Amino acid sequence: MENPHSKISPTAKIAAYWKSLSDIPFSKEIAVALQAEQTAQQSLGNNIAAMITFSPLILEARYKAIDAAIMKSGAQHIIELACGLSPRGLQLAAAGIEYIGTDLPEILAESQPVINSIGWRQGLPMQRIHFHAANVLDKAQLENAAGHFQGKTFDICNEGLLMYLNTSEKKIMAENIRALLKVSGGCWITTDIMFSDIRKQLFAALTGSRKELYTSVLGNISEQVGRNITANDFADEAAAMSFYEAAGFNIEKIPFYDGSYPLSTLYLVPDEVQEWALGILTEANTWILQPREQV
Repeated sequence: MENPHSKISPTAKIAAYWKSLSDIPFSKEIAVALQAEQTAQQSLGNNIAAMITFSPLILEARYKAIDAAIMKSGAQHIIELACGLSPRGLQLAAAGIEYIGTDLPEILAESQPVINSIGWRQGLPMQRIHFHAANVLDKAQLENAAGHFQGKTFDICNEGLLMYLNTSEKKIMAENIRALLKVSGGCWITTDIMFSDIRKQLFAALTGSRKELYTSVLGNISEQVGRNITANDFADEAAAMSFYEAAGFNIEKIPFYDGSYPLSTLYLVPDEVQEWALGILTEANTWILQPREQV
């Protein structure tokens, strides 16, 4: 049977294109190498002009929110799950941090040579960047990847992954991450925890044309990956808190955006809704999950 998660690659390329419009280091080089703009145009068609007013801002904030949490933790070793086309390994290596990117083998087969080529051309310390094929639902594969750090404390991060997982899969992923972190120490940093009630509020705030676009784009993504991504939201924040507390984590939340870093794509957002957009980013949270001794 075909692995449904292997269909995520086109959406990763679209995300790479949005990031390339920002000042995220190495994002432009990655997007050019993998023709991410062409993928976005083919997948989104005429919708790309409207989406460019918000999507780059959201992707930039999401990425930089994880950066801020990594800096807060002070971690010197990072594992990124479902890394896709993320430039984070290049950025962290340049900062002296050791990085392991994990993803499905068919995705790494395309992305890893590109990341490595950019790193070598830029003169980065590539001995700090490693890749391991691993499905987040396979504990043995994750343990194999983490084994590279040889018992050193590490943090785990991910962005743009949980919306593809149903409740049972989220539970398996949480159990696997908790098992790794209980041994190594460190925390799990994610910007992926979405709530149905918030999504409904955002949808209600959209005008007619943007509402149609939002519905169309989500439908296209769901069709591409073979999953209804909105069906995988938690009902609300309380439900998510209960889920991860029951999975054995203590939870800290920090805002996506607190004004401590620049948002280079804010200029793409129409002036009349910039305050509204910033409000959304301020209210959204990065979750930092620390495993408890007892579930």
